Amino acid sequence: MTSPALRKERIGIAHAAQLLGVRVTELKDALRHGRALRGHAPPQPIVRGAGSSGTQMLFLLGDVMDVAELMASS
Repeated sequence: MTSPALRKERIGIAHAAQLLGVRVTELKDALRHGRALRGHAPPQPIVRGAGSSGTQMLFLLGDVMDVAELMASS
């Protein structure tokens, strides 16, 4: 079990995809089209349009870890 403070850490889409075991493009596609990510609802970004390019997404680490756990158990 992770600490509440760690679960609230923000991570970028590349780190989220790595934890989920998917490619960044696969995660982006699932979010963009509202599709399941390998049979599970993808974690929802807390921020869209971050960064200097306005295209980055940020996720809560806890949300990503929850989905990764579900994906690993199925």
